[in-house]
Amino acid sequence: MDKLKKSLLLVTIMCMCFAVTPSMAAPPSKNNGSPVQVWLTNPGVNKWLSKEGDVYFSTKQSTNPLTIKVDHNVKYQQMDGYGAAMTDSSAWLIWNKLTTANRYTLMKNLFDPTTGIGMSLIRNPMGATDVTVGGNYSYDDMSAGQTDPTLANFSIQHDVPYIIPALQQALSLNPSIKIMANTWSPPGWMKTSDNMIGGTLKDEYYTVLANYFAKFIQAYSTYGVPITYVSPQNEPMGAPPWPGMFLHNHQQIKLIGEMGKAFAANNISSKILVWDHNWDVPSLPETIFNDPTASQYAFGTGWHIYSGTPVHQTLVHNDYPSKKAFITEATGGTWQSSKSVGFHDALNTWIINGTRNWANGVMLWNIALDENMGPLNSDTDGIPMMRGLVTINQSTGAVTYNEDYYAVGHASKFVKPGAYRIYSNSFGKGSIENVAFQNPDGSKVLIVYNSGTTSQTFTVADGTEAFDYSLGQNAGVTFTWSGPTQNGSTPAAGNVKDPTHDFTFQTTYGPVTMTYDPAILPFQNAIRTGNSSLTHSLPIGASIQTGGTALSRTGWTVTASSSAAGDDPMRTIDGDLSTRWSNGSGMKNGDYIQLNLGSSQSFNQITVDTGPNSSYDYVMKYQVYVSSDGVNWGSALATGSGHIGKMTITLPTTQTAQYVRFVNTGTGGFWWSIGEINVYSASGTGSIAAPTEVSNGLALQKWTSNDGKEVTVVYNGTTTSQSFPVGAYTYALPSGTSAMFTTASLSGLPTPVFSSMTPTSGIPGYTATISGSGFGNTQGFGTVLFGSIHANITSWSDTTINLKVPHGLPSGTIPVSVFGTSGVYAGATSFTVTGLGTALSRTGWIATASHTSPWGDVPANMLDGNVSSRWSSGAGQSRGMWIQVDMGSAQTFNKIVLDSSGSNGDQLRKGDVHVSSDGINWTKAATISDNGQLVQLATFSARTARYIKVTSTGTVGNWWSVHELNVYTD
Repeated sequence: MDKLKKSLLLVTIMCMCFAVTPSMAAPPSKNNGSPVQVWLTNPGVNKWLSKEGDVYFSTKQSTNPLTIKVDHNVKYQQMDGYGAAMTDSSAWLIWNKLTTANRYTLMKNLFDPTTGIGMSLIRNPMGATDVTVGGNYSYDDMSAGQTDPTLANFSIQHDVPYIIPALQQALSLNPSIKIMANTWSPPGWMKTSDNMIGGTLKDEYYTVLANYFAKFIQAYSTYGVPITYVSPQNEPMGAPPWPGMFLHNHQQIKLIGEMGKAFAANNISSKILVWDHNWDVPSLPETIFNDPTASQYAFGTGWHIYSGTPVHQTLVHNDYPSKKAFITEATGGTWQSSKSVGFHDALNTWIINGTRNWANGVMLWNIALDENMGPLNSDTDGIPMMRGLVTINQSTGAVTYNEDYYAVGHASKFVKPGAYRIYSNSFGKGSIENVAFQNPDGSKVLIVYNSGTTSQTFTVADGTEAFDYSLGQNAGVTFTWSGPTQNGSTPAAGNVKDPTHDFTFQTTYGPVTMTYDPAILPFQNAIRTGNSSLTHSLPIGASIQTGGTALSRTGWTVTASSSAAGDDPMRTIDGDLSTRWSNGSGMKNGDYIQLNLGSSQSFNQITVDTGPNSSYDYVMKYQVYVSSDGVNWGSALATGSGHIGKMTITLPTTQTAQYVRFVNTGTGGFWWSIGEINVYSASGTGSIAAPTEVSNGLALQKWTSNDGKEVTVVYNGTTTSQSFPVGAYTYALPSGTSAMFTTASLSGLPTPVFSSMTPTSGIPGYTATISGSGFGNTQGFGTVLFGSIHANITSWSDTTINLKVPHGLPSGTIPVSVFGTSGVYAGATSFTVTGLGTALSRTGWIATASHTSPWGDVPANMLDGNVSSRWSSGAGQSRGMWIQVDMGSAQTFNKIVLDSSGSNGDQLRKGDVHVSSDGINWTKAATISDNGQLVQLATFSARTARYIKVTSTGTVGNWWSVHELNVYTD
């Protein structure tokens, strides 16, 4: 038998045996309590979902500070389960590249609840995606210029050979599977691009697209494949270079309304999940929930994991607690440096923390891809960077089970559809993290991950019994048990201190629960008044009113940190909502827009409206400052998270000032755009405060946290919007939503102390670190000012602030002021700005490079004035790799700046700068050495030349990326 045949036989035997085949375990001893089954993954020792020996409960009271209390009497969301996507490429590989026997083995390992991992959720794209074998297709493709508004040409024939059979086999192995379907793009003729790539939905096709969904669901049903969930559009915030469609929120609202009517007319029970995009934009699904028509059809939210954190799910759940949540797409890939990182992301971030933050189910992306991370869509530029749960080698048919498969298995094999998440306390990032469930048969499941840097021993307590377990770093374990038998009356968990708290309200249709978690506070709105802060939620549709009137904007002036798009900041006060100011590049911490009211005025509320032309270009997070002179700003008065449409910012008390500045404290690829800004005069002199009592059918609960925060939740279980007082203000709360108020004393916080800043000189864009103490664990109301300009904060902790020196600073020594997150002044230093001189105009310049990534990172991006775009090599830095600029004519200069600040770690490690008059004969002008800065300056004696070439003379695995290249002369 040759080596290849032996290898194939070994693979087949391993697949048939399957990694989770139970090993022999010692029978329970009579002296032990109830047995607990243990399934362990430790990537560090290459152990994957391995059945370990049982552990046993015993009656005791734990003194271990790492004690997990499990309590089935406290129930949260009901689970649909865990799974992944049967993409076109996944189904094609499974059906066409495996023998019948090996296919059956794989499908059992994926879906069989007894012998496999029992996945119970499948995502099924409706038509082509970036992972499609035969190029673009929909279910109603027409020739160029042709349309089919009656859908007479509709057919799912493309799916019949391998997608539907794969789904049918999965359902035969696990009949409890639920399938979610959605489009990446509807048929091209429905779109403004007349193509499956790009564009948006034409106005005349909302009803037609709704009927397209109905026909798909009906057609799949005839093959015995029921569709439980759909979403109107995958990732509607953008149109990628593969099938996709931009869909503004008001378009989604209209489409969901049409889908709801089409489903009702055809007796379709499929539920609609809205949004189906990233975590960090929670206001967008809420906008849909706030629409009275769309909300009645919107079952819940589909979330993707590519920006933001799982806590955003809790934000939306608390605001609209009757709506469900699903993670509908998450994937591992080449950006993960090891199997340990991939396993951590899948098990800990998406499964454990995704579920702790109210997800009813979690779906990863491709079930299967090949050895080249494909097949990719042959009609488009797919990205070969993603990993399937399994890899199927197209040549040999060998199946490799990846870390994502085992991570999903830690949940899907044990948490049965219909299970409830139940109470368990967790210890957060860098420690023992977990989530617990109770299955329909009463058995319990606890999934634990050690995100710390060392092995840790923790205790699991259930009632009066407990057991201890030691878990290595970056390892995960699933425990299952049917008991334990309750012995005695002393709780095993002792006094567990949990920083989270649940508020449960009884309604006519059952209990609703909102969760307070300190992790949500940085994403809520906060105001600082005196020695306390008030953090409050504001669901889309809610409002806080003062009763004041809008100030006259005559004589006002508006300035901004950037107007690269050519949109004058004065457009924000021109009375025309259709005009706007835009910053012209992706948002970064420190961007600002500033009002000069012409004279000192009194006000206590501000509205910011993105207008109808700004799509998703709203500020992600913000701070509000006021000043009497436009120079001294102090610390922020208010912070919050922005949203699309009209945003109202309530100040803690009446302010008297001439200047108002909004500072962006988040980051994102979209521009920051504003249509109109209004400022409102004060009505009375009172302040905002947490409510103490409510009426009109509202319900109120209070709780005091271990660290002294006073938390108040108001729930509106009535059928109409209701109002209640919050100090001197009035809060209006829509039906079915809740509002959370957290009052914290700032007087007890440590006084922030500035210690040092490194470096103390450099050019704009340089990274600097401020050290000290008492800054606070989040940026909060804190800031760092260079003169009167806010710094771009890249990270903020209690002892360290990392920042970028603001652009636009003049040469010379600039005072640097530091304010802690409590708003208290921490100290000051100075920074010497190295002068760059005058930047040469780049009009007509041409950039080229020896290497360019295949994903749109072209050399021209270095010269486009947009710091969000970049040139990238697409390969690790190597000797001889180069970039070149043709300035069109000879010019005199003595400095060049390479800005790689948008691509951490991708700065040039070592290189030479050459200049030339003819592009043939070159003279070395300077050497660039890596000093840890992402903005690199090369200075040399004045040269007159037409061409500049920068050549790498070092080697490193990181790509070389340049967002902007500028040339200067003194």
